Amino acid sequence: MIKRRILTAVVAVFSLLIVFGGWLLTNELLNRQHFDLMNTVHSISATEPPEAELGAEPAKVTLSTQEIANILKVWQSSQRQHYHDPYDGQLTMEEAIKAANSGLSYFCENGVLPKDLLESDFTQINAVLYDTQAPRVVVPAEGSPASDPAYSFWSVSASNREVSILLTLNAYTGQIWWAEIRLITQTIDFSSTNILDLLEQYEAYLGLSGSGSLKSNSDYATQSYENDQIGIIVYKKTGESGYYDLLNFSLTSAR
Repeated sequence: MIKRRILTAVVAVFSLLIVFGGWLLTNELLNRQHFDLMNTVHSISATEPPEAELGAEPAKVTLSTQEIANILKVWQSSQRQHYHDPYDGQLTMEEAIKAANSGLSYFCENGVLPKDLLESDFTQINAVLYDTQAPRVVVPAEGSPASDPAYSFWSVSASNREVSILLTLNAYTGQIWWAEIRLITQTIDFSSTNILDLLEQYEAYLGLSGSGSLKSNSDYATQSYENDQIGIIVYKKTGESGYYDLLNFSLTSAR
């Protein structure tokens, strides 16, 4: 009788352990799935950037100069930005990261950015999509116009112990409209980067022509287009140690 009671108690204890262990395992799996989902929605972390075709042709301009100027004015204003999921016609997160990597490859393969950037093993790659318009309202069946997809931008960042890169891509065209590359160590150097060569390649990347006035020196250059509706600014700066540790090139509304 005593042995039977002991056996019953042991079986009950093991049953509780199995139930409790299964509950913990299920919770752990659910937590991991939730964490992976949040990472997928908001950012991507990788030991290497997504593969892109090196030397690929730059994206073709699909917006008029006036449209670009209008978008830039909104981007440069103090209008509130908000995160959102891609609208119809906009790049997905994976497409945005690929476009960013392909754009950098274009400049590196054309000799205006150090090729060492292509060989960097980035420990963190993030991409977030922002809109500079009012929050999108669901379009009724009869349909008032939805938010213009060209007014959103992907902010793509990549970093490691040597370099920090921040790119702003138009969410509709996939082109880099603003780039900041900051060096953390002297492993990579911008001393051989020619400002005018970079401006020329950036102009070709964007498909711009018919340039207006040009102002430049060894560290700074600006070029206007289409009766000064838009412009390109390129500059690099030296750090405290005396070497060039910041490179910036961007589109801007010239008016």
